[in-house]
Amino acid sequence: MNSLITPPPYPLSSLHLVIREAVEEVMRHVQAPDALVAMEFLTSMSVSAQGLYDVRLPTGQIRPLSLNLLVVADSGERKTGVHNLVAAPLYEFDHARMTEHEAAAGEYELRMSIWKSVDAGLRRQITKLTQEGKSIDKVRHQMAEHAKAKPVKPKLRRIMRQNATERAIMDALEGDGESIAFISDEGEIIIKGGVLNQTGLLNKTWDGAQMLTMDRSDGVNIVVRNPRVTVAYMVQRQVLKQLLDRRGDVMRGSGHWARYLVGCPASTQGTRFTFQLDNDGWCHLPKFHARTRELLGELGRRVDAGTLERMTLEFSEDAIARWIYHSNHVESMLSPSCYLHDIKDFASKVVEITGRVAGLLHVYSMQEGKISVDTLDRAVAIVDWHIDQFKQIFSPEAAIPQEQADAQVLENYLHTQYWSRNLTFAQKNLVLRNGPVRPASRLDAALNCLIAMGRVWIQLGQRRERYITLNPAYYGSLSVNAMATRF
Repeated sequence: MNSLITPPPYPLSSLHLVIREAVEEVMRHVQAPDALVAMEFLTSMSVSAQGLYDVRLPTGQIRPLSLNLLVVADSGERKTGVHNLVAAPLYEFDHARMTEHEAAAGEYELRMSIWKSVDAGLRRQITKLTQEGKSIDKVRHQMAEHAKAKPVKPKLRRIMRQNATERAIMDALEGDGESIAFISDEGEIIIKGGVLNQTGLLNKTWDGAQMLTMDRSDGVNIVVRNPRVTVAYMVQRQVLKQLLDRRGDVMRGSGHWARYLVGCPASTQGTRFTFQLDNDGWCHLPKFHARTRELLGELGRRVDAGTLERMTLEFSEDAIARWIYHSNHVESMLSPSCYLHDIKDFASKVVEITGRVAGLLHVYSMQEGKISVDTLDRAVAIVDWHIDQFKQIFSPEAAIPQEQADAQVLENYLHTQYWSRNLTFAQKNLVLRNGPVRPASRLDAALNCLIAMGRVWIQLGQRRERYITLNPAYYGSLSVNAMATRF
């Protein structure tokens, strides 16, 4: 896993109002990184819409709206707080379904007990009639009708999952159009729980396979039709590194990583100051939750009615023209020495993922008709941000020299600890003692990078002590939460 420079701000302006205002509200209350929050919203959107909608790409393919998402964020970034806030309707839905299942299971046991008693009585009648040499046609007909009335064991349709074997995944998806999600704010649970050992199966569900089967020698036969699966988890950098060291080549080679939107947002730790309590409460997140509950409620009604056929979204003529342009643009960047050449696996999925994101934006903004060119443009901007992140994390050509990575960290430190406090200089020894870059040799190399770019310079004090002076023209153009620096 490569060292990362600080990414530009997440394109929140590309989200429709009902989503953007809710994202910004969570960011304001929790003070978590922008991409971490936004990707948690995309997760909820994928989970709630995937069972109800598909999208027809301009190529004619009908694809799921399901997304795979990976957030890289270390401990202390408030992953759990964000997840619990945004995903609350998903857990509420599962809780309600489990409560209903408990009641249905009790009713099933009662009906099954009665059915077995009647079945035993009919069998006794046949035995008696046979012994007496009498006709069993009438009772045989009764048994045939009785067999048709055998109670069906209710299935627990729970969306949220974390760890599962291949058999458990197939059991959960058995039938037609089942919808589940593997989600966790502690990605180690997903990684060590066995789910990622089934990358081939997960790839097929992401693709929207029409049929999956499992046939075992013990007589187990499972048939899955048109499954929908979201995979989304947050993981610490070191845990991801261990996964990549152990299974990275296999997961990359199988095309599994190519199906992900990944993000490693800049940390907000050290900038999460509280100047006054926010007494405005929650105004916008409840609106997003209401839309999520509406979609989940419709999914529940269709499941209960046994009608799981999904609606297919289509693109407008203008959007199709823009889609073709975007597709050709992506293709042009696959050539040697071009931007996407070293991540061709992900680039091959970019246009499709963009179509899925556009579909989710369309559904959540409650637009009527076909997906507009404006919505597609918004999806392009969002996925473009993730293209850069995929390249940063997975491209061997994107590895960053140590001094440049240190320079980025040092610049962030100088901005948050000095410039944002109206200080235009910092004593070098204090930065070495209290700052994020050590030893002195690494600090000097990082400073040389910043000096070469004109972002700082060194001045001597009266006692020959060294001071790092911040360039006001550069630092004045930055904000605490949006440092779109380039190295």
